[in-house]
Amino acid sequence: MWRIIILTLRNLTFMLIQGGIGVVRAEDRRREIIRRLDDQGIVRVSELSSAFAVTEETIRRDLERLEREGYLQRTHGGAVKIASTQEETAFHIRNMRNRYEKQLIGRKAAELVRPGDVIVVDASTTALQFVNFIKDKKDLVVITHALKVVMALVGHPDITVICTGGTLHSRTFSFVGPLVEKALASYNIHKAFISCKGVTLEEGITESTEAQARVKAQMVGGAKEVILLADHDKFGTAALATVAPVRAVDKLITDPGTPEEELEKFRSAGIEILVAEEAKAAPGGRLA
Repeated sequence: MWRIIILTLRNLTFMLIQGGIGVVRAEDRRREIIRRLDDQGIVRVSELSSAFAVTEETIRRDLERLEREGYLQRTHGGAVKIASTQEETAFHIRNMRNRYEKQLIGRKAAELVRPGDVIVVDASTTALQFVNFIKDKKDLVVITHALKVVMALVGHPDITVICTGGTLHSRTFSFVGPLVEKALASYNIHKAFISCKGVTLEEGITESTEAQARVKAQMVGGAKEVILLADHDKFGTAALATVAPVRAVDKLITDPGTPEEELEKFRSAGIEILVAEEAKAAPGGRLA
């Protein structure tokens, strides 16, 4: 007989099935729910409970959170997909990937922001998490090419938001092109908060498209201090286009999942490493 025992610890669900142990992280479960909605248009609590070997109450909490975040609309016994473009769906999926780690990194990065700072923020999903933790900052100027960042800061009068304009890149909800680069060059930027597709000592900070790489290169070149936000999956990966060599980075913020031996390589290159500590979840799924 199959026996399933469910234990929940932080954001992990442990499943003991016939003596074997499987681990499904809550964010992975929610990301799979979004994928199923994208494919099927509808999901049911009972089916998801069976598929993930968790209680129906756990699934209902997942659906409540995803509804708050704009991914779906709950119905009796399940949820339906909210109509969206392919680009919006792709962005949501990227935003869910390593979401907990990105929140940790974003919270740590927010500690570096001071009143009077002029900062530039890229269009990465990690930077978007960072923005959620600076909303209570005073006398702050945020320069960005990211539509999602602009929208996140609407209604916060103590923060001046400057959008660069440019050519809209729909997949990333960001502006790219010469107008962006020209706009960025005209500001005196104190700190750049950027993420990347990958980072290695040899290839440096890399991006998947040349257009994004050029924008981020301008951010790096125009800032007095460069803070790279990179979760554990970014290390050892080199994408198509190089943004800048690693020596351009002043501080690198990552999550506890990055191997210490990997971090030591970057310390040896003269980069200050900040590892974001674990945190308790506040009501609503946000970190405390």
